[in-house]
Amino acid sequence: MKNKLFGFLMLTLVFSCAEKGGVNDKQVTGLDDFKSYHLDLDLPKENFIDMIESVELMQLEETDESLLSTIRKINRLDDGFVFHTDKKMGTNEHTTIYFFDENGNFKNKINRQGQGPEEYGSIESLWMENGLVAVYSMPKSVIYRHTTEGEFVDSRKLPDQLRVGDIRPYKDGYVAEMNYLPINDTSYYKFAKLDKDLKLEKAFLKYKDAPNGMWRPTNYSTVIPYQDGVQLFRVFSDTIYAYTNDKLAPLVHFDFKEDWFWTDRPEPTSEVWQKVEAENKAWVIGMAIGQKHIYADALIGYSHWEYFLIDRMSGKVKRMEMPKGKSVSEEFLYLGWEKDRLMFSVTTADVPNILSALDENQINYREGTTLEKIESSENPVLMWVKFKEFTK
Repeated sequence: MKNKLFGFLMLTLVFSCAEKGGVNDKQVTGLDDFKSYHLDLDLPKENFIDMIESVELMQLEETDESLLSTIRKINRLDDGFVFHTDKKMGTNEHTTIYFFDENGNFKNKINRQGQGPEEYGSIESLWMENGLVAVYSMPKSVIYRHTTEGEFVDSRKLPDQLRVGDIRPYKDGYVAEMNYLPINDTSYYKFAKLDKDLKLEKAFLKYKDAPNGMWRPTNYSTVIPYQDGVQLFRVFSDTIYAYTNDKLAPLVHFDFKEDWFWTDRPEPTSEVWQKVEAENKAWVIGMAIGQKHIYADALIGYSHWEYFLIDRMSGKVKRMEMPKGKSVSEEFLYLGWEKDRLMFSVTTADVPNILSALDENQINYREGTTLEKIESSENPVLMWVKFKEFTK
């Protein structure tokens, strides 16, 4: 059962990756007050494409140096994008960091995977810091910094008593999500604040009963830039928190009522995994919080995903029928909000089918991108979707 769970998570959590939920502009007053939304699995489904007001597409240039698979953990630069991708068997693509400009032209890539003092073994977190590429690699609990050309600058190890699942800079320190890992081998908290020297400053939301301390495999970003702070999320949780002005507060709760698997259950243990499939309830959630909307998905048992769009002003929830690709791994992959548009990674094979359901005046192309170029490339396409206003 453990192997089945691990494999299933690694295959399916790809749908909820990257820097989801990042918002650059201030929200409307009151939207960041804590709210709970009922995600009803019995709501009638609405076609995702019918909810689209407009789309913009950008081809990611395909060269011998930039053959890509699934994009994950994308970050916005002033003049483009930086990201790494899903793991391909027999390649080290998932530890390669790619740079593209704002029109999708390939700029550069770096890969410092290895066991040396200047090399990382994996990428759990990726961000840009003062013009440098910062990578947090969990196996050694080290933050590595390189130039965008790949030159090593420095590395900083977290204290021996502290390993984290995801981490991001915040003001003059860092905020981390613990991913069921202990502090000092004894205390279990959900989140932590570290100072500029990576020493533990505060810990938040202590577990009533200590979990078993096993790290949970996930491709989620659980520490996400949000306005002047960060969103904090946790695997197998239905609540998102905001850490702003050195205060932690709940931001959004997804209420599945009796369809939520973890209600009145202990933290995940090996004894409960067999019940996930049998009960077929929501137990894994992904989300992206935007200016006006929240996009959320939920894994139901081991069988399928459910998709929702929430209007933050009215609280209205729509259950969506998403476009399907040729296989499960080729469905829409959402990457986060940019202002009022949600960014997706889409396979080139699926683009024509999606566009054929839209009117010509709903479709825009980034400079240098054409449908002909998209169809002649195997690289995924970035697509920004603006949704229609919810009708009352």
